[in-house]
Amino acid sequence: DGASLMECYETDAACKHLKPYVPIIKNSPLYPVVLDSEETVMSLPPIINGSKSRITLDTKNVFIECTATDLTKANIVLDTVVAMFSEYAANPFSVEPVTVNYVNESQEVVNSYVSP
Repeated sequence: DGASLMECYETDAACKHLKPYVPIIKNSPLYPVVLDSEETVMSLPPIINGSKSRITLDTKNVFIECTATDLTKANIVLDTVVAMFSEYAANPFSVEPVTVNYVNESQEVVNSYVSP
């Protein structure tokens, strides 16, 4: 469960590099989790990123995500990073939009939008 995971990140010596980020979400009613279409955890921001989403010199497709406690600020940062990063795409300044779903405690989608 999420509380046990946060406790581990806070106290396990092997996770000491993650400890400073735990207070950001520890007391939240829900934890932000980025999943791919196959339900694989890509990120538990701001704590960890998944190895499946690691960038290498052979990477062809990049998923850029931004998590914050303020949605407006997050969208400004995301739009800026995507615009700057897209300059280096095979087709410069082209991006593929994604659907963002916000899910409540009952796993119901309560808000959804396409970005960028």
